Amino acid sequence: MSTMVKRVVVGVDGSPASVAALRQGAQEATRHKALLCPIHAWAPPGGEAADAVYPAPADVRAHWERDADGRLARACQEAFGTVGNGARMQPRTVRAPAGMALVAYAARDTDVLVLGENRHGPVHRLLHGSVSRYCLRHAHCPVLLVHSTDDET
Repeated sequence: MSTMVKRVVVGVDGSPASVAALRQGAQEATRHKALLCPIHAWAPPGGEAADAVYPAPADVRAHWERDADGRLARACQEAFGTVGNGARMQPRTVRAPAGMALVAYAARDTDVLVLGENRHGPVHRLLHGSVSRYCLRHAHCPVLLVHSTDDET
């Protein structure tokens, strides 16, 4: 593993925990003079399997993409305001399962992956899995889990 950090990849879903992770990621990016890469991974309502069986029209797909872009933009605005954070930033939305997308994007040993730790119950984790657990198992770079404070939730 390299000791130089070139990119700080942050998983963003719009939750208070992901906004806290985005703020922490920005601090890390500034400290290392690295590129901040907020990533919002999304899937169609009903999941990819439903969209494969009953494909949505192009205008509906465009709406989903705009919604994903808007969710990422709102999270960045909530984290940094309209002024920005001072770090070089390259936000990106990806249509893919969150854990897989984040691990694939943060594939270099000069990356750091930052995630907010959501406190979902066992039923949610059973049905949807844990993105942070997936990333901790599969990432090839350091992973930083950020717990949001009670003020942020």
